[in-house]
Amino acid sequence: MTTFRPDPLDHLTGRVHPGLPFPPGISAPGNGGKFTPEGQLLIWPGNTMICHIDPESDAHAALVDIQAGLKAGPHAASFTFLPAESLHMTVFQGISGPFANRFDWPEGVDKGATRNEVTRALKDRLDGIALPQVRRIRALEVFAGHSMTVDGIGPDEQGLRDTRETLREVTGIEPAGYETYTFHITLAYILHWLEERAAREVVALSEALFAEHGPRLQDIRLGRIELCNFEHMHHFEPLRHL
Repeated sequence: MTTFRPDPLDHLTGRVHPGLPFPPGISAPGNGGKFTPEGQLLIWPGNTMICHIDPESDAHAALVDIQAGLKAGPHAASFTFLPAESLHMTVFQGISGPFANRFDWPEGVDKGATRNEVTRALKDRLDGIALPQVRRIRALEVFAGHSMTVDGIGPDEQGLRDTRETLREVTGIEPAGYETYTFHITLAYILHWLEERAAREVVALSEALFAEHGPRLQDIRLGRIELCNFEHMHHFEPLRHL
């Protein structure tokens, strides 16, 4: 599978985002971020279509072990880590953030609609949709200390792409970057840009942790996709299985 992720050093140092004072998703309160630069959780409501990682699985335990290794690293304070129970892979994003009307929006839904009104419209559009009930994915790397790059195993790689196409057609959402979307499992958010040396140390730790735990992440079984609402990045509430 072709992935579309920047060089991890360019990502961690901010070279891939020239002019941005903070990494994407990080801002002072009231400025539209998911977290503050100090790691404070901010309200960032939205909806999404995801697969939670089975908390009883060894794959979930391996992800938690990788998180623990990152938390024990020398630059852990530069990240805020997501709770283990929230670990998931996004299949198709909905609307999100306090300024959601400037993001992708379902065609035909009033841009003044509330998040809950948009969710109701999506539930109606997704009613009766037929999607595979099981998918298998594998991990490719720990990317830049904050997420796991994944792809589908065998036919499930194209199957996931086909599912995204179906959801795009049914929901009426045209996501930015649709063609270059890379599947991933977020473990943490970086809070500020790193100096080159620190970035290299984070990359080295990521590689070492993947070498240790990656073999446990080569056959991750995902269940049915969940349409979820969320208020922030620490909890995704399932509303309907697709």
